[in-house]
Amino acid sequence: MARRFVPRGMTLIEVLIATALTLMIMLALAQGFKTTSQSISSGRARLTSSDQLRSISTLLRSDLQGLTVSTTVHPQSSKSPNGYFVYYDGALSDSTAMLFNYVPTGVEIEDKLSASRWSDIDDMMMFTAKARDGQWFYGRVPLALMKIHSGDIASIRFQDWLTDVTIASEYAEIAWFMRPLNEVGMLNTPDPQKPINTDYSYSPSSTPVNDVIPVVDLNGDNIPDPDGMPDRVALCRRVMLIRPDLDVSISKLSAVPDDEQLIAAPLPVDLNDADSFRYQMRFAYQRTDLSVRKHWDAANSRFVLKTNSLADLQRPENRFAHYSLPVNANQASLPILALTNEANSNGNYLDMTNLAMSGVKPDNDRGFFPSAFCRTNLVLAGNNIYTVQHTQEEIVASNVVGFDVRGYDSTATQLYTPGVDGLYGSLTDVNAPMAQKMAAAGERGYDDLIVGPSDPGYAVMLKSGEVIAANTGTFVDLSWGFRVVNQLINASGSTHGLSPTGSIWGSALSGYEPISGGVVDSMIRSGKYSTAFSVHQPTFDAYSDYYESDGNAQANGRSENGMVPYGGTAVVSTTADHGIDGGDNNSNGVIDEESERDTSPPYRYAIPAIQIKLRVQDATAGTLQELSMVHSLQGN
Repeated sequence: MARRFVPRGMTLIEVLIATALTLMIMLALAQGFKTTSQSISSGRARLTSSDQLRSISTLLRSDLQGLTVSTTVHPQSSKSPNGYFVYYDGALSDSTAMLFNYVPTGVEIEDKLSASRWSDIDDMMMFTAKARDGQWFYGRVPLALMKIHSGDIASIRFQDWLTDVTIASEYAEIAWFMRPLNEVGMLNTPDPQKPINTDYSYSPSSTPVNDVIPVVDLNGDNIPDPDGMPDRVALCRRVMLIRPDLDVSISKLSAVPDDEQLIAAPLPVDLNDADSFRYQMRFAYQRTDLSVRKHWDAANSRFVLKTNSLADLQRPENRFAHYSLPVNANQASLPILALTNEANSNGNYLDMTNLAMSGVKPDNDRGFFPSAFCRTNLVLAGNNIYTVQHTQEEIVASNVVGFDVRGYDSTATQLYTPGVDGLYGSLTDVNAPMAQKMAAAGERGYDDLIVGPSDPGYAVMLKSGEVIAANTGTFVDLSWGFRVVNQLINASGSTHGLSPTGSIWGSALSGYEPISGGVVDSMIRSGKYSTAFSVHQPTFDAYSDYYESDGNAQANGRSENGMVPYGGTAVVSTTADHGIDGGDNNSNGVIDEESERDTSPPYRYAIPAIQIKLRVQDATAGTLQELSMVHSLQGN
């Protein structure tokens, strides 16, 4: 009889093999899902960043398209007042910003690599703009100021100073800038408001608390990081309405509170305290979205506010975030930007920027836009007692790691540099004669590159001595020559035999005179470079010829009557306005030439266009995206 077949079970080894195969399949599926999820997340992050970049660039482009001035006229004529355009290039550049988060020893390689996410972060643009048809600019002002304007003074109450109303204007003064954030991603705490008198008055300090770069512990080890920089820097936009029809001067009032922030008035100044000049307008900036200037009310011996017109804003002293450094009871510097004073901060901003900017190492003008100039709200906390807090409304984005503004320099020389193989074009011998290198550089189909003055490789090529010009004309940082020279200086102070003279260094925006190698005379005459004041602010300014016919003498960045806007006594000058007096004041046979003028635009060269590079980071997704835009300054 046939034997019946009885199936047997799996052996232990077979079970183990099957289990292992199942686990491998499940692991592969999980890995596949993970990769797909990461790809989706990364794609979404890139789309989000792209949308954000487009939104920022659209807003910025809209502002610039309303620009009220053109650099086809340089400087601007005070007879045709059209406002202004100012572009400040901070000490950092795209190739030096990574210094802040780069620590050469004692950290992981990931920390070193993460430093490269930074681009230029201390540039600034300020200008006057006209809104598009039907899209006016809007802002807020205290109700009490509007009652002052309307003459309804008797009805003003304490609450009216804390209550804001909305107003509109077709014209505005606009500032785009970067501002470091603190550990919780906010602007630094504004001045504490603690009433000390029965009339709720108090005495504010000259310098707001915590207005320098905050020292942040990024890795949580309770030791401040050596770079002194926060891990977030916000791109900000401040809009101040131009409404010369509004009279908000408290000179109309017979009695007002002593609290300058409450009444949005300029603070008193002290000749012995430069910060009292720097931060004099901070309460006016915090409390109102009007474009305003200080005015000395001699009858009452106090400062009051006046609203600006386009004509007023042609003069730098009337612009947002500008001030003058005092010399004595009569003289003061020409207006400069009121940046934070980082000289005595706990961070290393000044030390790090000294590595990037040679020459003058200023102690009182290098920094960022003060958070004390940003908008605040006053909140009633009791009987005639209030607290103050930043509204954060200036912040456009807090994940921006680059806001790099450059001007087009038609005379700047770009250089060839060999690619990865270290050879130019089709050459095979690294020691080939220079003539052969010049002939082979840039050959089509090879990996040669072109570097400009704002690229890190520019200093490398100058140091190597292989200066092979590729073309002329490119976008550069203002005073790029100082940054390149500092990259050439080694530990012993040598510049490798290269001095800042000649055609390479003498481009329109290098900051150097092509023959002498000194700082361009126009920077000194505009007040943007001064060893006396320890000031170096590379600034392109559409400027105004107002100073050439004001009856006041200016020379080497100083104004003989510079203290008049601060309550000083006017002095009659016998040396003013030589540029229009019909004489040959320097005895060179030329009457009323440019060099006889009291002042000059910081750069005599009229920049035809600017380039703006925006870089945003998605830290969670680990992505970086950059967008570049170009805008003409010679008409839209």
